[in-house]
Parts: sequence; structure tokens; C-alpha cells
Amino acid sequence: MKLQKLFRKSVSALLAMVLGTGMLVSPSACPEPTAAAVGNTIYNDTFWKDTSGNNIYSQGGGVFQFGDTYYWYGVHYNGADTYAANPTKKVNDTSFRSVTCYSSKDLVNWKFENDVLTANTKNFGWTYWVGRMGVAYCAKTKKYVLVTQYNDSILFASCDTPTGNFQVETVQDQIQNVLKQGTGDQTLFVDNDGQAYLVCSNKGGRGHQYISKLRTSDFLYAEPAVEVAKGKGREGNCLFKYKGKYYFCASDLHGWNASHSYYMVADKITGPYSDWKVMEGTDEDFSYVTQTGFFYTVHGSKQETVLYCGDRWSDFAGNGVGYNQWVPLTVNGDKVTFHSLSEWSLNAQTGEWQVGAGNNYILNPTFEADRVSQTTLAGWKASGIGNSNKKGGRTGNWCAQQWSDSAYKATMTQDVKLPNGTYTMRAWVRSTGGQNSAMLYVRGAGADKIINVNRKIDNWEEVTISDIQVTNGTVQIGICSDAKAGNWLLVDDFSLVRDSSQPPVVEPDPIPDGKLIKSLNVYDKENAGDWSIQSGLNVGSQVFGDRTCKFTAVPELLQDAEWIRTACDSKKYAGEEACFTAAKDLTVYVAVDTRAEQNASAWLSGWEKTNMTLTDDGNPVVTYVVYQKDVKQDATVTLGAINLNQAVNYVVLAAENTAEPVIPGDVNGDGMVNGMDLARMRRALLGQSLNRNALRRADLNGTGSVEIADAVVLTKFLLGGSKN
Repeated sequence: MKLQKLFRKSVSALLAMVLGTGMLVSPSACPEPTAAAVGNTIYNDTFWKDTSGNNIYSQGGGVFQFGDTYYWYGVHYNGADTYAANPTKKVNDTSFRSVTCYSSKDLVNWKFENDVLTANTKNFGWTYWVGRMGVAYCAKTKKYVLVTQYNDSILFASCDTPTGNFQVETVQDQIQNVLKQGTGDQTLFVDNDGQAYLVCSNKGGRGHQYISKLRTSDFLYAEPAVEVAKGKGREGNCLFKYKGKYYFCASDLHGWNASHSYYMVADKITGPYSDWKVMEGTDEDFSYVTQTGFFYTVHGSKQETVLYCGDRWSDFAGNGVGYNQWVPLTVNGDKVTFHSLSEWSLNAQTGEWQVGAGNNYILNPTFEADRVSQTTLAGWKASGIGNSNKKGGRTGNWCAQQWSDSAYKATMTQDVKLPNGTYTMRAWVRSTGGQNSAMLYVRGAGADKIINVNRKIDNWEEVTISDIQVTNGTVQIGICSDAKAGNWLLVDDFSLVRDSSQPPVVEPDPIPDGKLIKSLNVYDKENAGDWSIQSGLNVGSQVFGDRTCKFTAVPELLQDAEWIRTACDSKKYAGEEACFTAAKDLTVYVAVDTRAEQNASAWLSGWEKTNMTLTDDGNPVVTYVVYQKDVKQDATVTLGAINLNQAVNYVVLAAENTAEPVIPGDVNGDGMVNGMDLARMRRALLGQSLNRNALRRADLNGTGSVEIADAVVLTKFLLGGSKN
């Protein structure tokens, strides 16, 4: 009881002098920067050609490396040719022609090798569906084994070479432990040791996900499956491995249409797996208008890069041009981020990649992602009335529409994050004309740039806005109508591309995780290479990655803290600069140039200002005031903008929050405030160190250090307080 009274007395007496802990950070999504590289260019949104100039027909397959060559297997459906010749309407012909094989040395340029399995292959038989296959090399038999869905069963075929004519070996009707007959989409995964596995779900409902090991002796039989998840209907089941972890991926049950991409993570191929997560970056355009097809992990000399190889079943869904859409992923532990890119280059030897010079930075530019009628379209923000998508796009199935049967005002916008430089925007439009105003515009790059389209445009017409000078890493594009009843405006096939005279955008590798700070994602791509996570902050530490100034004063409470060394030039970035994930329960500190406090006040409004300050040896000397906030493990912390030239950027620190109760003045941690604490404080003033929790209890004036002023406060309290 005496201890409780003393605790209450201590707190009430010193509360006004002691700063409390901060608030919680709410988790939020944050896109991740891409990686740097050189290499050959991958162009999406087109029908890929092989080295002979013919269309590549390879859907629902996989890439496998044998020796020093990559082999890509997939299905050639009879309807694929029809759609590629005229991609304006859906084609329902899913009849099987062949399993194709292409080879490559660089994962970009593909040579047609052979139709390795066809409808005329001996013992192949009649089929209504063939798809979702892969090929693995069985070292015991020295055979290449092809495994594919075959009606409601699984067909196994083999060959002495990867490009020869495969022969049917057997058909397996049922995998033990898989509900009912058939697999609800499947892929073949080959682990580092050469063992092959079937990755699948059940066919009916697809609410169970499985891993089935192929019989080691010959790979001609799928052994009893291990259920790794259930309860969520998934298709497009596939797997990749990255730095020892397994990522089981799948899509929504959307048939031929595009989908979010989902994944689960495990340390063993058979689990246990984490809960399903949505892959970051797949919301705005539903995985670049695809569903999960397969993955390939490039083990380069400099880095590993995971390729997302998406199937766009455009012939069966009418959702755009091209069957194969490949993009890079960034994988950081249990966090996977998808990069929607229309153009990018890959160096298969080093594993490096970079955004292509002609990349279109607009998400869902062809309005195909939603799959069904919508008034708010994926990747776009809508206001007013009259916004929707409409069937009958210039390409694919859909376009954007502004229309109403009464007078209306409608706006659709997209805030695009992109590197600084000069850009050109293009779009295709049709219009009734007669609107009070109808326009496409670009905002945020100097004065607004506008194209008026309130005129009669019967056929699709391309409009252009050029010389868009982006200086703050973001720009807004918009469609706006102020119209009479019955007026309509159709827009399709947007593009926002960096001018060819600009140097290529080379972006840094992902920033390695710290012990407390992980998944640091820098939005300011131009300066991201100067950001890093540092292990211990102290006097003499270099403040910024792009400056030589050093800290000359650091509060004891913050010494040796893990911290983010930012780029000073990120101070000019207009948007949120970065975000990261807390690896543990943390107290996070942001040290802000006193000259920039007002500019940072909006995003720091939920943080608590402390009495702690840091200083550096810059010219002029900068004083940084410290804000703090408590965050929970796995919460995402977003770091806002300074957007100011006449200041420097902030730095960020993190310390583990053990949630240990703090009694102000209880320096020795025995639950009481008495003369023993004053004696311990005096020893600290003479140079005897305190641990972090003791320092928090001794720091009565909130400066982050033990000072004479703290001893004065404690002495006054003891002279007038209880001695029990």
C-alpha cells in the first residue's frame, strides 16, 4: 500500500515535468522503390514475338532452367491466333493445339524450339481442357517430365531432351488428400535440390490449397498432398522461393479476368504458412490486368530478382492486348511488392533490373482492370456524378466514360508518382461535343496544361499534352466534364512517358533491414540511393547520405539508437518521403530542423514534441527538435514531407519499447523514489552510465540526458515528499 501511495505521489508531483510516451501509428500501405540494372528490355501490353518474328503462344506454363539455358513451356490455344489478329472482342475457343517450348539465354529473347506435345501425340486422346503445366528434370531417370492438367486429371509425359517430342506416360485421375477429382489450377515448382512439387487447389470451390511431392523415382506420380491452407477460394496457384523462404501465391476466383495477387509465406515448402496477404501494388490495376501465372527467381551475380509472370487471358476476357505480362517483384522478408511497369530491362546474369525509358507511369491506363461495370475505377479517384467505365474501348473491352441523363459535373483523377523529368501525356478520346467544358489536364508541373475536347469526335482521336516538367516526383492527370444531359466523353489508352532525351532512371537496390526498422521504402526515388538504416547514432555520426556534416550533440537517451540516415536533398520532395515497418514494439523519434517544423506540422500532428534536441556542425549549425511516437510491431510508419529548400531534412531513430512502467525519479528501478535514487543520479552525473529504462526514469526535464536540473527536481521532491 505504501508503495502504491508513493507511486501516485511521485507521478502527481513530477508529471508536469516529465514527458509521456507517444501515440500509436496506424498501419498503411506503401509502395516500394524498384531496383537498379542494365539489360534487355521487356515490353508489356503487346503480343510478344519470338526471335523469328512470330507471335509467342505460351499461356499457363512456366520457365525452367536446364544447364545454361532457360526453357519456357506453355499452351497454344486455337483461339489465341484469332484474338492476336484482331484484339477487339473476346474469343471463346479454348481448344488445345500444342504445348510450345521456347528457349532463351537471357529471359528476354525467346527462340521457338518445338511443339513438344500436341493433340496428335500418341495416346494423348480427346480433351476439352489442357493447361497449367511445367517440366522438371528427373535425375534418377535422366528424363524431362511434363506435368499438365488434362481434363479433370493430370497427364505425365517424358522426353530425353527438353525440346523433343514428349511421349505420354500416364494419367493420374486423383491426388490423395485433394478434395474430389481434378486440380483447381496448378503449377510445377522445382526446389533447389531438384525435387519437383505440384502446387494446386481443389477444383470444386478451390478453397483448399495443397503441395504434392512428385514421386522421387521418376516424377510420374503426384504423392498424397499436404493441405497448406483452406477457407479462401483461390486460383492461379503457384510458388516461388526467395532467400530460403517459400511464397505460395494465388489470385481471386475471377475466371479469365484480372485479380489481386495473394501470397502466404513459410520456412518449409509444406508449411506452416502465414495468413494470406495482398501483394502490395496489385490494387490499382489488379496485377497489371493479369492473374498469377508463374514466377521465376533469377539468381544473379549481384542480386536475386523474382519475376512475376502474369497470364492475361485477353482472348477469353477481352481485357487488353498481349498474353504475357512480366514484371519484377521486390521481396523483403514477409513483404512482397509488385511493380506495374509497361517497359523494363533485365540483366539475367547479374539479376539487376531498371525501369524502361518508355515506361507508362499511369496505372490502369486502359481501364481494363475492373472486369465489371464500376463508377469508381481501379487506380482512379472520382468525384461528382457521371463517372463509369463502358464496354467498347479502343482496345480491349473497356474505356472510361463521363455521361449522365441529366446535367452533370464529373471528374476522374490519378496522382502519379514518377521520377523528375520531362514527360508527354497521350490519350484517345471520343465525344458528343456540346459540353459546357470537357477536358483532359495535367496538374502539378507548373501551370495546368489542358486539352479541350468539348467538340464532336465520332471516331477515336489521339490528343497530346507535351513538355510536362515534373520537379517534385508527382503529377496529377485528370478527366473533367461540365456537361448537359446526354453529353458523353469516352477516354482510353492513356500514357505518360518520359521524353526520350532524358537519361534512363537508375534506381537503387532495396535498403537492407535493420534489427528494429525493416522494409524501408523511399518514395523520393531520385535521392533514394542516399538513404540507409544505420546501427547506432552518436556524436560524430554523419547526418545525411549526401552531406558531410556530423552530429555534435546527441541526447543520452538517443545514443546508440538504430536510425535512418536520410538524404538531405529529400527535403525538396513534395510528397511523403518514405515509410517503414516496425520490426518490434518501438518508440520512434523524428529529429526535425527547427526551421522546418511548420512545414512538417501536418504529418507530425499525431506525434509528441519532446524537450530533446540534436545539433550538427553544418554551415550554418542546425538544431533538430525531436518528436516521438510509440508504434506496435508490424505497424507501418509513414514519413511525411519537408518540401522546403531553406532547411535540411529530418532523421529518424528507433528504440525498442519494452512497455516497462516508468516511475519518474525511480532511477534504480526498485519501485520507490528516495535518497538511493538521488545517489544513483549523482553517480550518473559523474559519468557512470545508465541503461535506457533507468535513463528514462532519471530524465525528469525531458531532454533525453541526465543533467543537474534533473537532480534539482528530484531533490526538491524528496525534501517535500514522503520518505517511505
